Amino acid sequence: MADESTKPKTHIRTLKLKLKVVGDDPKTSWKRLRQTSNDTWRAANWIAAGQFMNDQLVRRLYARLKVDSKDPAAVQKVEDDFKAVFGTKRQATTERDIKQQFPDLPPCVTNTLNQFVVASYTKEKPDMLAGNRSLRTYRKGLPIPTSRASVDFSAQDGRHIVSWKVQRGEQIQFEVFYGRDKAGNERTIGLIIATERDYGAPSIQLNEKGLFLLLPVKEPAQDATLDPKRVVGVDLGLAVPAYAAVSDGPARRPMGSAEDFLKTRLQMQSRRRRLQRSLVAVHGGNGRQRKMKAMDRLSEKERHFARTYNHMISRRLVDFALQVGAGQINMELLEGFGRDEQQAFVLRNWSFFELQQLIGEKAARVGIKVRHVDPYHTSQICSECGNWAQGQRDGRDFVCQNCGLKLDADYNAAVNISRSTKYVQRKEQCRAYIERQTTTTESDDIEKSETDSAGPTAEG
Repeated sequence: MADESTKPKTHIRTLKLKLKVVGDDPKTSWKRLRQTSNDTWRAANWIAAGQFMNDQLVRRLYARLKVDSKDPAAVQKVEDDFKAVFGTKRQATTERDIKQQFPDLPPCVTNTLNQFVVASYTKEKPDMLAGNRSLRTYRKGLPIPTSRASVDFSAQDGRHIVSWKVQRGEQIQFEVFYGRDKAGNERTIGLIIATERDYGAPSIQLNEKGLFLLLPVKEPAQDATLDPKRVVGVDLGLAVPAYAAVSDGPARRPMGSAEDFLKTRLQMQSRRRRLQRSLVAVHGGNGRQRKMKAMDRLSEKERHFARTYNHMISRRLVDFALQVGAGQINMELLEGFGRDEQQAFVLRNWSFFELQQLIGEKAARVGIKVRHVDPYHTSQICSECGNWAQGQRDGRDFVCQNCGLKLDADYNAAVNISRSTKYVQRKEQCRAYIERQTTTTESDDIEKSETDSAGPTAEG
């Protein structure tokens, strides 16, 4: 068996390639694409609803048959009974359903779509059971997932052609347009054609902006001299979007300005609201899309500004990590973040999750590992002596009540994050979440106890 440490480091980069339908009958190909795109988002909702129905049915069986969910034999019997009635396992029922309900959906799409929706449903199910979210719904424009084997790349007359084998005897061909190609996508596709790059299962997206191929490509990480023991901690805050600090040295760097960012974005939102108010007086009719074009264009401009700003911050952060030779970046897990009004306001106007995603993508390209840590009290603990006390952080200032250390509060939090080893992958592992759940359970138990002690009410 090969040593894991000797294997070349790789990362996954998703290419977004603009496509143009080519071939002998582009009109028929476009009709097929539109029909498949519409069937895809509808079928995704069928899958999500079907999985929810399956879970409800099994839970009812547990209750009516008084099955102990901790008894493996009893649980297996329920699952066997389910399979005996429906002829297949729970996950496979929804794939069979969409094949019957959407017979024109290609086989290369049904299996991939079912796996994608079931995986999302399984991840979100604990939050649905806790009442923190509702069942996900899918809308028009959902990318069409397809199998890796159904897509092939070739070079013809200096052009790159993508062939999508929809089903046996049916194929749609696309030409790839690269534009200015700052990301070097044309070279990457050339390497795929030469079998020097591997790729995963792609998706085809059809929306109002055009036709695109979303292609995950496995690329080698860039060689860099990095110390795996040196960690950069990143505190994502309200005043400073990202504050970076090193775990074993004084190096630090604040990145971006929330004041400048929010000023520009709020100006755009104000312009959009004024335009929206002016459109109220405009009569409706067949020209509605033309009348709304200016507002849609302004919304798109605002979104591009936010994404470009996040690209800038993520690029500076990864460059800082390379400069100090850090082999790892630590960030707080942001699930459940934004519970108070001030944080919720900033999160409405700032895509922190997108920023973390961009940091992860850029770090992977240069071989830097990204990990998430439990955010519990990271901004309220002294990075020098480890003391925690309420009131040590006051806005941008941090003063330790034990050792008297005075620091910028964001810098102190970034140092704590860089040195934290409380790694988590989901919010259920975070201490604040566990404490909230425990408190909720205790409150429910007290309420139930009080209700039981009251006894039944007398009638008449």
